[in-house]
Amino acid sequence: MGGELPLKVVFGTGPLSLAVARALSGKGDPVRVVNRSGRAAVPAGVEVVAGDASKPAEARRLCQEASVVYHCASAPYSMWPKLHPPLMDAIIEGASAGAKLVFGDNLYAYGPVDGPLTEDLLWRATGPNGRTRAQIAETLSA
Repeated sequence: MGGELPLKVVFGTGPLSLAVARALSGKGDPVRVVNRSGRAAVPAGVEVVAGDASKPAEARRLCQEASVVYHCASAPYSMWPKLHPPLMDAIIEGASAGAKLVFGDNLYAYGPVDGPLTEDLLWRATGPNGRTRAQIAETLSA
């Protein structure tokens, strides 16, 4: 890659993923966006690649040469408990060849909160989706 900027890989093509891809490409970074179809409305110069990020070998292939991997992929709401843990495991595996991993999480793991949300709050999710979000964040932290 002599002299080239390091590749950034963005998993997913939802609103967060596309905002990340726009910001990175706007800085001139080479960006690869990954989704299942290989099609997305992305800025000129952004590479769009089809792939199944829930499969570790596929995630490794998709992350080749990446300096940073952005995990912004999601699953249908009703399928979070089934699909998010293997997705997190595979993307961690994909980034493990030396890339930094950035996770676009949400607040579900905190559960109902009275008062301000702060980083030191304990996770007290009451539903399956919130518990799943806490589980995958724990997996990433480990």
